[in-house]
Formats: sequence, C-alpha cells, structure tokens
Amino acid sequence: MKVVERDWILLLACSILTPHMVRPLRVRKLLVWALPVFGIFLLWLHRDAAPWARLLAASAGMLYVVKGAIMASYSLDEARRLGPLVFLIWPGMDPERLARREESTERDAYPIARGLAWLYGGLAFLLLAALLPVSKTIAGWLGIAGLLLVIHFGLSELLSSVFRLAGRGVRPLFDRPCAARTLSDFWTRRWNLAFVEMDRRLFLPSLLKRFGYRGAILGVFLVSGLLHEMAISYPAGGGWGLPFAYFTLQGLLVLGERRVKIPPALHRWLTWAAVLLPLSLVFTAQFREVFVTPMLEALRGVLTSHPVAWYYDRALWVMGFGHFLVLVASFQVPKKLGWKEELPRLSPFNRKLMVAYGAFIVLTIVAFGTFTLLLHRDLLMGSRTAVFFAGFIATFWLLRIGLDCFYYRHEDWPRGKQFVVGHALLTSLFLFLSLSYGGLVVWHLATA
Repeated sequence: MKVVERDWILLLACSILTPHMVRPLRVRKLLVWALPVFGIFLLWLHRDAAPWARLLAASAGMLYVVKGAIMASYSLDEARRLGPLVFLIWPGMDPERLARREESTERDAYPIARGLAWLYGGLAFLLLAALLPVSKTIAGWLGIAGLLLVIHFGLSELLSSVFRLAGRGVRPLFDRPCAARTLSDFWTRRWNLAFVEMDRRLFLPSLLKRFGYRGAILGVFLVSGLLHEMAISYPAGGGWGLPFAYFTLQGLLVLGERRVKIPPALHRWLTWAAVLLPLSLVFTAQFREVFVTPMLEALRGVLTSHPVAWYYDRALWVMGFGHFLVLVASFQVPKKLGWKEELPRLSPFNRKLMVAYGAFIVLTIVAFGTFTLLLHRDLLMGSRTAVFFAGFIATFWLLRIGLDCFYYRHEDWPRGKQFVVGHALLTSLFLFLSLSYGGLVVWHLATA
C-alpha cells in the first residue's frame, strides 16, 4: 500500500468513526475544523502524487472528511441518531433531512425520467467527443458537457429520486438548474445544494458575525473559489487562480443583481450568460489536458478496438431479447390498468376490437424479437431484406415514442409512482430499440 493511500485511509477512518465515538463537546468542536485541516495538510503533503490520485483525494476524500466534520458538529447522541451509515452513501450534507422518514409520493418518481433523459444526453456527448474528428479543444468541451449532464444532471436526479422513493426526506442535489431565473436563484437554490448546505453549516455563521450579510455572501463565494482551486487546479497542477476568479466574479454579480433592476425578460438570459461565458475559468485548459483529453482518448481506444460488426454481433442478441422485456410489461397491462373493470363499459364490438388489437400487437412484438434472434446472421451481413426489416422495427419503436411525446397526455396515464418509474424505464427500452435498429440500418447503408 502506498503512503498516500495509507494516510488517506487513516484520515477517512477517523472522519467516519471518531464523530460517533467522542462525547466531550470541546473535542467535538475541535474536530469540526481539525478534520478538514488534516485533509488539506495531506493534500499538501502528497502534492507530488499522480494527478488522478490528487483528484480522488481532493474530491471524494475531502467530501468524506467534511461529512465527518458535519457529524462532529452534533452531540454524540444526535450523531448516532442521524444514521451515520446512510449518511456515508448519500452525497448530501444534511443528515437531519436524510434521517427524516417520509411517505413517498408520485412526485418523488418524476426525477427518474428527467435523470434518464439527462444521462442519455450526456452519454451521447461523450461518444461524440470521443469519436468525432474535431480538435482537442472542441472535444474537451464536449466531454465536459457530457460529464456535467451525466453526473450533475442525470445521476444526481436518479439518486435523489431513489432516496425519496425509499422514504428519505432528502433535498435534490441539483434542483432543476435550467429553471433558474436569477443568478442568486441558481447558486443558492438549484446548483450543487450539498455544497450550499456545507457552506451554511461550516462557513456562513462565522462570516455573518464578522462581515454582515453582503460580506458573508461574497465570503461564501470566495470560499467556493478556494475549494474549487483545491478540486481543480491542485490535481491538474496548473490554472491556479482561475477557479477563484470565476467564483469571485459570481459573488460580485449576485450582489450586483440585487441592486440593479433587470427586466424579467432579460434576467434569465443574463443569468445563463454569467454562468456559462466565463466557464473556462473553472474547467481550465490544464484540467482538460490532464483529465478530460486522456479520458476521451481512452474511451476512443476502447470503442475503436473492435469493428462495428463485432459490437452488433453481440448487440443483436440484446435487441432480440429486449422485445420480450417489452412483453413482460405488456402482460401486466390488463391488471395494472384495470381492464376487467374498464372494458365492460365498451360496446361488445369495441371490446372485441381492443382485445384483437392487443393480441396483434403482442404477436408483432413476438415476431420482432424472434426474427431478430433467428435472422441474426442476415441482419449482421446486411442483406436487403434484413436492412428493410431493421428499418421497419426502428420506425415502429420511434413512432411509439412519438405517440408518447405528442399524442398521449400526462394526465392520461394512471396515477402512482410505480407507473411513473415503469413509464420511464419502458420508454428507455423503446429508445434503445429504435436507436439500435436505426444504427444498424445506417451502418449497412454507409458501408454498402
């Protein structure tokens, strides 16, 4: 075991265990600041470690050190009551909300669909960044966009929803940032709320006492700048001062927007201009060169290590069996949607039509899956009939998604969190089928 790994394991063990073992209040107050200080000391001590080791220590390592500091701010009895094990899994910084048990509702399931949409969009950006023949700068920014969509928008939505569905009263980690209408709204109520909660607990009380409200607001942004220097400039080994300049600018703009009357029609546009235009100060050229570019090159190497035929040789089995997953959901429809109570309200002929249409749809899906498995070689070789067949399946599922988006209405769907989650997962399966069959057609036409 390397020295850097040993030191961080010891510090993390202390950060996790000590706040749940030490009772004296004076010692616990000392731990609130001693743990982060020791973390910063280790970062300095191992400043010559490999870049990825520095990144892991400055992000994940310091995250758990701060978690330990927050738990130390409570009494020993409170810390034990707040469920320390669950707090370790949850990235947020509010153990009180996490410990609060609530009955989950349908609304708690809505972020599942949003999170999946952002996740798929982020993966698409990463694939484009890795495969498109563009400059390293453009690829780097595409990669940054992909990572933000996957982690900050996608996975955070999914994780928040899963915890809330499990009955934990957590706040979202990122609360629909695209809905922000002011810069203050973006930074205090929507973006990285774990960070906001950490500031509120560790820094804001002291800053308010010493510098007043406006000074405290600017001070929190200055602290954010220093922490981003730790998380970005330190592991990258360069770009020092740029993240700090970005958050200093954001703090000044937040204070300024409260004193200047901005027309509501312009406020949102100015907010996003303020957030996005100076973004190169945060994701510096050094950071992109040290982390993003090698990641994309490694991804490109993995994706291009085999020809397209190799991937479709395996994907076709998944595509075929994917149709039978659709049938698993379809067979639950009569019971879940109450056909036994609903269909008798129709006339006999309309009732028979519904049953007949349902049977034909099931047979069509069975045929899609079965023929995909049986005609595996034909689809892979790209005969004209097989390409037409793949194009028909892609169109079929694409139209099914179109019905979902433009014909069905949200209020048409049955109520309940299980239907919201099931709808999101089923639509994801339709998307996979339409894209995979469509991609097969494009590949064969392009290589014909």
